[in-house]
Amino acid sequence: MEQKRIGFYHDTKGFSTALDIFLFLILISISAMILLPSITGNTQIKSALESKNQENSGDVLLTLLNGRVDEYEYIVAGNQLDALAGRFNNSSVFITGKKVIAGKELKHKTFSDIAAENAAAQWVIYYNGTRTQLNFMMTNNSDSSKRIMKNYLNKQIGDRYNYNFTVLWRPFTNVPIGGNLDIGEPVPDNAYIESVYITMPYHIGLSRKQVEDIIDNNFNGSKFGNFSFTFEELKNNENIRDEIEASISHGINETISDTIDDSIDLIVDEKLAPVLDDARNKMIEDINGLVIDSDIRFDQGINDKINDTLDSASANLAGTMAEKLKIYLKKAAKEEIQESSGVEIRAFTTELADMFVNNAITIVEAKDRIITEVFSRIHINRAQATLSLWEKKR
Repeated sequence: MEQKRIGFYHDTKGFSTALDIFLFLILISISAMILLPSITGNTQIKSALESKNQENSGDVLLTLLNGRVDEYEYIVAGNQLDALAGRFNNSSVFITGKKVIAGKELKHKTFSDIAAENAAAQWVIYYNGTRTQLNFMMTNNSDSSKRIMKNYLNKQIGDRYNYNFTVLWRPFTNVPIGGNLDIGEPVPDNAYIESVYITMPYHIGLSRKQVEDIIDNNFNGSKFGNFSFTFEELKNNENIRDEIEASISHGINETISDTIDDSIDLIVDEKLAPVLDDARNKMIEDINGLVIDSDIRFDQGINDKINDTLDSASANLAGTMAEKLKIYLKKAAKEEIQESSGVEIRAFTTELADMFVNNAITIVEAKDRIITEVFSRIHINRAQATLSLWEKKR
C-alpha cells in the first residue's frame, strides 16, 4: 500500500542548489570556532568613581550599570551569514538554522557586563582616521548588544532626559587599538556628566618584578652605569644635570615602550591570535571551498582592509595577521609615546630628580615611582564609561 508522503519542511524558500548543502556546513564550522575572546559568565563589574566636578557624581550611572537586562541574543558571524545567504536570509529555515547552530542567548546580565563585553569583543585598529574591527565575526554581537543597551537606557531615563552613553577601552595609553561604544545624542555644553571605570574581562600576567628587570636592563646600558649610579650622579655632578636627566628620561621612555611591547606580545598571543589566525582563516577557507563553484562569494573585504592597514603602516610585513599586528602595535606605541608623552616624561623626570637631590626620596622609592608610572599606562582590565544627561525640551 502506498504511504502518504509527509512534508518535513513547510518553508522551502531557504533551500537552493547554492545553499542547501553548504549553509549547514558553514554553521557547523562557525560553532566550532573561537571567535570571541574569553568572556564567561557575569564579569562582576567593579566601578571606581571618577569625579566630574559634582560632589556626589556617579549615582545615576552606577545605578544604571548595576541594572539587569533580562535577555540578550546574538549570532556568531550573523552579519556575514546574512550577506552570504542573500535573498534567502529571510527564510524561516535559514533564520532557525543559524539561531540553533550559531546563536548565543545570555540571560540576566547586568548592563555593565554587556557594555564591557561589547568593547572587549571588538578589537579595533584606529589608523589615519579609519576604524577597522579586527574581530569582524563579532559585528553582530556589537550591533545586537548596542540595540539592547539603547532600549534599556530609553526605558530607564529616556522619558525625561536626553542622554549619551560611551565606553572607551584603550588597553595601552596612546596605542591605537581597543574598543568603543557610543549610544545617544551629541553632548551639549550644559550636560551633566558622570564617569566611572568598569572592569574588562581581560587580564595578563605582567608582574612588578618583570617591570623592575626592564628598568634595570635599560639603565645598565646608560653612560652612567646602572640605575643607582645614574641617580647618584645627580648629586655628584650638578654641572651636567641636564645630560643626566636626559639619560633618565630616555631610560623611562624605553622602559614604558619595552613593557608595552611585552604586554602586546602577551595579549595578542593569548587573546587575539586564535581569533585572527586560527578561527578566521579556517572559516574563510571552509566557506571558499564550499562555494567555489557558486556565484555567491564570501566577502573578504574586511579581511583585506585589515591586511592593507597593517601593511601600509608597517612596510608590507610578512607573516600571519597576529604577527603583523604585534609589529604594527609596537611600532605605533613607540612613536606615540615619543610624540605624545615626551614632554610629560621629561617633567616627571625633573620632579623625580629634584626630590632625589633634596633627599625627599631614596633610590628604591625613585624606582617605585617609575614602576607606578609604567603601570599607569597599561589599562587592559578597565575601560571608561561616561554618561551625559540633559533635560528634554518640552
